[in-house]
Order: sequence, then structure tokens, then C-alpha cells
Amino acid sequence: MAVHVFVGPSCPEPLVRQSHPGFVLHGPVKHGDLFSAALAEGDVVVIVDGIYHHRLALRHKEILDVLARGIAVIGAASIGALRAAELYGFGMIGVGRVHRWYRTGVFEGDDAVSVAHSETGSPAGLNIPLVNLHTAMLAGCDAGVLGRDSAHRLMARLESEYYPLRTPERVRSLIRQCDETAFADWYEQRLGADPDAFDQKRADALEAFALAERLDTLAQPSSPGAASGERDWRTEYHRRWRNRFATATPDLHHRLAYQQIFDAGFPDVWWDFLNGSSAAGSPAASDGFRGHVRQQLGPVAVPWLDDSAMRSRITAVICPLPDLADPREAKLLLRRESAEDRARVADWLEQMRQHLETHPGRSLGQIREAVCTRLLARIWDVDTGSELTMECGRRGFPSPRQAAGAFRPFALAYLSDQTARTARTAETAETAPAARTSGARGHV
Repeated sequence: MAVHVFVGPSCPEPLVRQSHPGFVLHGPVKHGDLFSAALAEGDVVVIVDGIYHHRLALRHKEILDVLARGIAVIGAASIGALRAAELYGFGMIGVGRVHRWYRTGVFEGDDAVSVAHSETGSPAGLNIPLVNLHTAMLAGCDAGVLGRDSAHRLMARLESEYYPLRTPERVRSLIRQCDETAFADWYEQRLGADPDAFDQKRADALEAFALAERLDTLAQPSSPGAASGERDWRTEYHRRWRNRFATATPDLHHRLAYQQIFDAGFPDVWWDFLNGSSAAGSPAASDGFRGHVRQQLGPVAVPWLDDSAMRSRITAVICPLPDLADPREAKLLLRRESAEDRARVADWLEQMRQHLETHPGRSLGQIREAVCTRLLARIWDVDTGSELTMECGRRGFPSPRQAAGAFRPFALAYLSDQTARTARTAETAETAPAARTSGARGHV
């Protein structure tokens, strides 16, 4: 059993390594991290800190995916406490006071645990999280230096501040502005003696680490399916995240998209995939596939397998999302891919990456869907109406919108490539007559 810990500002890495040298340490968790093949059945994942705000945060179904793979998940202190409060009925284990406060409604907003910090250098937070201030106020009330009503008013004032502005200096100033001098003096004295006196996030993180080491002696949490009434939580979004993050080969989803868009023979590949797919939510094979077709389209004659018009009708209705984390499906769908195709995908993606890096204000989303669909219609030699929709189905895209999204990362490099080809063609056309004239004189 391996214990994987995702932690950042809430608990310094040296402290974790000193107390739990066998843990596998990661930085704050971000979208996609939990799909890693490094997390195996029987392991334990402890989620403390996570990326948010300027990057995509960890989704709930990423945690459900881990639980479904037989991996225990503990949450505490920060985003871990938040997610555990939201997913306690699905098998995630919550630890600590911060988790209990979220469960009981003491706090609701994520700003109660939010900490601003630099992406480089020390991960130490720039502000004091509200949960730590709440801990200090509870202690102040017990010590008799702060009244309960005063504590409520003071918390309301602190909550009104944008979380990165709750720096230690600003917090001390606000306490005194609220005429809580006795509490201010006591608070500063306690912190002077012990800077971590009210660090509830750190205390909860350490409690979670201690639990992780003995978790194998406890009853395993329930599976996500049992807690959700056996409803399938594996949505299309979840499958797309798996295709992006859970595959052994980087950019596998882009490589498939390239084949779908630019390989003239891909409709035959897609048809074979439909006949033999074992992906969840898609027909299995043979009679299962035929039965699924009859259910969707009604009775059809036996020869439909060899009828191109019927194939188009079927692919327009049945368009499952492949599971690229399944090596068999990936191999089937990429069977026509060449080394040249892989090199071009890598080159085009790098061109897009460099373009976005050079122009920070730009994004893929700014490439309009209408532009992408017009280019796709040109590539496939179809109109932009029903023919385009039908061709999308033949190539494994449920809609033109999905096809446009798959094409976006290639758009700029494709247009650049087409411009270069046009220029070369024009140059050839200009020089061709002179070559023929020279040939007539015997110089070629």
C-alpha cells in the first residue's frame, strides 16, 4: 500500500517527510492528477491542498473515479475538507475540525480555506485563512478575552475582506478597528510565543496523515455506486477527462482527433470500432451491437452491414465516446496512424502552444466554432449543413460542435500549412512555362 499526499501551504513538506518518510508527496492537487496510473488499487490518497482560481480545480467525479478503482481517499484542512464534506456519502473520508465545520454549515464558501501563494519559491501562504481565525476566536472566547457576540461581528467583518487581503498585518489592524483590543493583545501574544498556535489547517492535515498510516486496519469506505443509488456517474465529461489524463501516452486524444479529421479512411475504422467496442455505454459486439441498432432505429434488414447509406444513418444515431485508457480500443482506433501522422500532430500542437505562449491574451476558445466547421466542411468536401452533420457521425463525432472542438488545437497550424502549400503551388505554376521553354532549347 502506498500513501499519496497532495499538500502545499497547509503543511510544510519537510514536516511531512520528517513525520511520515514513507509517504509519496505531490504538490497541491489539480484537475487530472488523480487519473495517474501511479495510483493503484489498495493505495490511499490524502487530499489537503489543491490548485484553484487561475487553473482548473479538482472535480468531484475525479475523486469518484479513484474510489471506484479501489483507492481510499481522505480529505482534510483545505480543498480536501471541502470535497470530503461534499462526497462523504460516496465513500470519501473527512478528517478534522475544518471538515466538521463544512459538514455542519459553520462555513460554506471556499474562501474560508483559500490561501494565496506564489507558484514559485516558498509555498507559504500570503494570507490567513478564515478557519484559522475562527480557531483563534473560539480560543479567545474560552480564555475570556472575546465575547461570543463580538466574535460573530468580528468574523463578519473579516469575511467581507477579499481572501488574499487577509494578511497578518491587515487582520491585526481590523481586530483593533473593531475595538477588540483585549483580544488583539492576547492574539498577538499567543502568536509571538507559538506562530502555529491557531493553525487549524496544519493540525487537521497532520491528523489526516496519521489516519492514512493506519487506514488498512479500518473498514473500507463504500463504493460510489452504492451511495448514489447505483446511478452511473460516469458521464461524457468524465470519459473525456480519462481520455486526456489516464492514458499511458501523452496527447493520445489529439492523435485520435487528427485521424478522425484528416484520415480519409477513418469512417471504416469507426465502423469497425462500433461493431467491436466494449466501452461502457456503447454496444459490445455482434448481436449486442445489432440489438442496440434495432432499439435505436427499429427493425432493419440483415444486409444493413454492407449498405453505406444505412451505415451513415446508424453512425448519426450511435456515437459512443471511446475509452482511450483501454489499450485495445486505442489500438483499434489508431490502426491507420503512421509515424508521419504522429510527428505532424506533435509539430502542430507545439506550434499552437508557442502561439498561445507568445500571445498570452489569446486562447483556443477564441477560434470560433463557425470557422472550424467551415474548415472541416472543406477538408471533408461536404456542405456545412446536413452533409457535415452526417460526416461527423461517420467519423465518431456526435455533432459539428464536438468536431470543431477537436479541430481547434490544429486550426492555426493547418491554416499555416495550407498557406505554405498554396504559395508553393503558385511558385510552381509561375516557373513551369520557363522550364518547358528551356527544355525545348535543350537545356533541361
